[in-house]
Amino acid sequence: MPVIQTQNLLYKFVEQCEEQSGRGVSIKHSEIIGAPLMKLFPTLNPEVVQYELLRNGLFQPEEWRNIKETVKQMEAQNMWQTVKQEYRLLRKRWNGPKVSIYIFPIKNATAKARKGVPKKNGIAYKGALFLFLSPDLLTEEIKALLAHEYNHACRLDYLDQAPSKITLMDSLIIEGLGEYAVKDLYGEKWLAPWINLYIFEDVLAIWKRYFIPSLDVEGVKNHHLFLFGKDGGRLPKWIGYHIGFHIVDSFQKKHGPFLNNALYKKSAKEIIKGSDFPLKLDDI
Repeated sequence: MPVIQTQNLLYKFVEQCEEQSGRGVSIKHSEIIGAPLMKLFPTLNPEVVQYELLRNGLFQPEEWRNIKETVKQMEAQNMWQTVKQEYRLLRKRWNGPKVSIYIFPIKNATAKARKGVPKKNGIAYKGALFLFLSPDLLTEEIKALLAHEYNHACRLDYLDQAPSKITLMDSLIIEGLGEYAVKDLYGEKWLAPWINLYIFEDVLAIWKRYFIPSLDVEGVKNHHLFLFGKDGGRLPKWIGYHIGFHIVDSFQKKHGPFLNNALYKKSAKEIIKGSDFPLKLDDI
């Protein structure tokens, strides 16, 4: 089953926390949520898997008291069914790989004041993706997130490389393709806010100074600063995501339109060369 019925794991986690009056919740969280995922990460232990998911938006163990009601609200919004139906459409459209999809509540899903509190997040691996959702999301928001993350899964399957071998160039295009898919399928209204954070002239200067010399840097872990940036730092917040989208968007405008899976099966070098961003300083 592509969309895993994670409700069962979540209810089991809450039930065992209730039985033990909340004692040992972190261990229960790792055993019940993390351990069943070991087939996806055979070289890791459940604690490492738990940490990786927590870092990307999975609810904290201490939130167990709210999880049952949150899951009921998510079920009432038909979130699992929405993802199942949309996944089928996307897989057919892109001729994409089969993946397992895991849906969990996002950290602070019940927060009343949402300013600065993410409502959704996702992470994709080759063969699997995770969606972390709050119960008050619109259906279009869920579809946009799924499209972004499943496009990642398609691209990763196409590249067929270990995370340690993926270059910064590829990481930028992976993110750019994912967000461009949202625009292509659902329109600009559902794009992430970081696409409009900066003006082109400023971004181009950053690209020339910091990104061009580093495009061949390997290892996804070495790309975090380039992708996420940092407030007040030499690389501003979300700069790599912003650049990745505008590389793909400008390439498509110049050379498109591309149908179905044609765009995500082009090389990163071809996409950058055909975009508004020079691949080498010599190209300027």
